Amino acid sequence: MREGRERFAWATQSQEIAGLREELAREHEKLLALQDIGAASGSILNIDELLSLVVSRITRVMECDRTTIYLLDEEGKELVARVAEGEQRHEIRLPVGLGIAGWVARTGQLVNIADVYDDARFDPAWDRRTGYRTRSMLCVPMKNRLGRPLGIIQCLNKRWGAFTIEDEAMLSALGAQAAVTIENGRFFVQTIQKNMELLETKQQLERRVRELDVLVEIAQVSAQARSLDQLLEGELQRAVHAMEAEAGSILLAENGTGDLRFRCAFGGNPQAVKRMRIPEGTGICGWVAKNRQPKMVNDVSADERHRVDVAHSVGYHPRSVLAVPLFWTEPGELGGEEREGEGALELLNKHKGSGPFTDDDVRLATLMASNISNAISLAKARERTEREERLSGIGQLLSSVLHDLKTPMAVIAGYTRELESETDPAVRAKASQTILKQVDLINAMTRETIAFARGDRSVWLRKVYLKQFFEEVMGQLQRELEPKGVDIELVLEDRGVARIDQHKIQRAVHNLARNAAEAIGPPHARRRGGKVTLKVSRLLPEDSLVIEVADDGPGIPDEIRERLFDSFITHGKEGGSGLGLAVVRKVAADHGGSVEVESVPGHTVFRLVLPQTGQSSTELERAG
Repeated sequence: MREGRERFAWATQSQEIAGLREELAREHEKLLALQDIGAASGSILNIDELLSLVVSRITRVMECDRTTIYLLDEEGKELVARVAEGEQRHEIRLPVGLGIAGWVARTGQLVNIADVYDDARFDPAWDRRTGYRTRSMLCVPMKNRLGRPLGIIQCLNKRWGAFTIEDEAMLSALGAQAAVTIENGRFFVQTIQKNMELLETKQQLERRVRELDVLVEIAQVSAQARSLDQLLEGELQRAVHAMEAEAGSILLAENGTGDLRFRCAFGGNPQAVKRMRIPEGTGICGWVAKNRQPKMVNDVSADERHRVDVAHSVGYHPRSVLAVPLFWTEPGELGGEEREGEGALELLNKHKGSGPFTDDDVRLATLMASNISNAISLAKARERTEREERLSGIGQLLSSVLHDLKTPMAVIAGYTRELESETDPAVRAKASQTILKQVDLINAMTRETIAFARGDRSVWLRKVYLKQFFEEVMGQLQRELEPKGVDIELVLEDRGVARIDQHKIQRAVHNLARNAAEAIGPPHARRRGGKVTLKVSRLLPEDSLVIEVADDGPGIPDEIRERLFDSFITHGKEGGSGLGLAVVRKVAADHGGSVEVESVPGHTVFRLVLPQTGQSSTELERAG
């Protein structure tokens, strides 16, 4: 009897111990689940992976068949099943307030139902569609730190009976932990997304800054370049560096044929490249120029348009090519209609062939090509304007030359008539010498016209002895003015040496003297004889040569005083061309000097001031 009671007690104790051990294991399982959920929030970055782990731990701890987590959408109007355990991953959307889960989300209250088919809020449609049989349900709300609803956790079908009060407490605790984990995961994902957006924005800004830097450099080249070739070479170098290419070229279509000619090249063998031409529409660049579309080829061996013969000819074999079109409008020749110009910007071997060109490269190259096209259009318009201005200048220069030819021709005619009747060898020799000097003056005018046509406006400075030079000029003026009844006087205050272009100064003095005589008027219109005074002096301390031509005529009318030195301005002079004073101003400017005028009735003086120091280094000087 006693032994039986002892055995019974021992069995009872064993059962209790086993029960305690089982209970301890369950509690340990719950503790591990809480630890796993807490640890997952800091180690798992993907929100779906995080929810999958939370669901699996809750299912194990709650000893149920399956667990589903519903999260509220951004508007808070629907519940979305992000994880559904035990079935295929279908997205489930429930309006807040509909069904048991919707009711919990709306009210924020826990629901524990032993048989859901006895609850009117349960919708059995999902069971019928999937073949799953729902019996018991435990559903708790999830809230964030501020108490705002985040979603719900729904556990289905307790394995042994119904969910208990302890299960309610445990799922509520797990729900609170899951809410913190989900919110942390969302915050982390949002932070990563924001960082990625910031990184992308930073890269876009850096790309924009790089593009702006390139465009600013191209604009600077356009502003500083003096010729089209200099412009293209400068812009090509900047394009190659900006695109991190190994080499590049700019090709322009020739008028008439449409063939592309390598106008400039950078990298590789540029001198050999510049001698090449590509028939219209051939090659990658020909296709780009003709179709006006960019083309990116990162393996030229796979593109049949690649001109292998050109690569062989210049000894440079690219691996990748990026070509973008150039097209612009340029003025027609001699006032003709505008024409469309075209060409291509070609860039070779990104990162020296180790990397491919990208869509961003195409966009940047297209942007650069647009600016290069505009620069070409402006450069060609500038060249045309310069040609037109030069032609206009040549016309005016020829007019002035023809105007000034009257003086040497008159001198030559006068001495020629003298030679016809003169028998004294000395006089004939002197007359012949004078004629030769006038021929030299005519030749100098011719050379000046040719130099101007070529764009050369240099001053030919020589050492000139003033006494000899102005006495010769005086003799020429006397022969020209005395028949007109005008006296001329030479006042030489400076008899030294000056560095001047003697032919231009001779022209200027003749024009001033002739202008003075014409202003005095013909003898029959005067009450007394007119007088012209030629004075030569030195302005100190500036060390400038001063040449003055004064007359006692009626003075300069007010209506032309402001425009006196413009071309074709004349007043009251029979047969005047209006070019004489314009020539004088140009001669003064060529010497770096100036011309001034003072005029009152009865006295007018033109003053030519020529600096003798600090001449421009571009002047062509000759000692003589």
